[in-house]
Amino acid sequence: MKLLSIFSLFVALFCAVHSQFLARGTVQLVVNGVPLSSYSSGIVQIYYFTSSSSSNRWGNICYDISTFDSTEASVICHQLGYSGASGYGRAGDAISLYGTDTAATILADVNCGSSSYLTLEQCSFSRIISSSCTSNSEDVYVSCYTSRIWDRPYSGQIRLVGGTYSSYGRLEIYCNEQWGTVCDDSFGYIDARVACRQLGYSDYSTYTGNLAGYSSQPIWLKDVDCSSSSFDCLANCASCPTLEYTCRHSQDVALGCEFESTLTASSNTLSTCRYANFIPESNTRYIIGGVVFGVLILICICCCCCCCCCYYGIKKSDEKPSVTD
Repeated sequence: MKLLSIFSLFVALFCAVHSQFLARGTVQLVVNGVPLSSYSSGIVQIYYFTSSSSSNRWGNICYDISTFDSTEASVICHQLGYSGASGYGRAGDAISLYGTDTAATILADVNCGSSSYLTLEQCSFSRIISSSCTSNSEDVYVSCYTSRIWDRPYSGQIRLVGGTYSSYGRLEIYCNEQWGTVCDDSFGYIDARVACRQLGYSDYSTYTGNLAGYSSQPIWLKDVDCSSSSFDCLANCASCPTLEYTCRHSQDVALGCEFESTLTASSNTLSTCRYANFIPESNTRYIIGGVVFGVLILICICCCCCCCCCYYGIKKSDEKPSVTD
């Protein structure tokens, strides 16, 4: 009896620790009733509120054959961190692969305007569930490519790693051809919101936690200062440094992102921040030097032109014959 009580306490503590980082809009895949963050295929569950309650809960998405196709499946896979969807369909047609999920259906009519969107928050959907969607066989399943959206990173790309869910993890940024972490010095709620918007979410749920990076990882950003939460990319607030900053990995930012219906959804796609106004610090001095050098050359050319004009003007004046009576 005592062992059972200890086990129950352990389970309760485990759930409490993980639930504090569980935020509205989080998605996960379930196989035979068991969710696992390492799954790349399975029945889709989303943590959201229903039409009859404001409390968040895990639930399924209805497979509407008229609206749900590879576009919506790819967006779900992007939200999970995968590069896209290789398959999708009705759970009732894949029982041998994924079993049956008994969670209630809480979203329907999912319709995404672009297959390059990053989260379902960027799509339209309904929380009103028709009778045709109440059967567990009508749940959506997806199969994602195992490649990740950060397998071919660009300078300034960010990701969340090390968390239980794809919406929470250690914030990492790609600089100088290497993934590194972000120091929490001066990192505030506006910076957190901008980072989440870059990832396709409208808001943050937390920017504290203990997900220290590896000692071999560089710490690329420190004292991030976003002046506006309307920015879509961290590159609008900070630049990649030439050298890593001095900071402890115990200060690495751990970030959680969520759907917030009172805020405008992010319009970011897979490529939005690839073309952000991002100038690596290591190149800044060369760019400034090049501009100054160009201006000096232009001034020299103008001076030469003026001198030439004056010279030929004087010469012509000297060569002009004098007028005699």
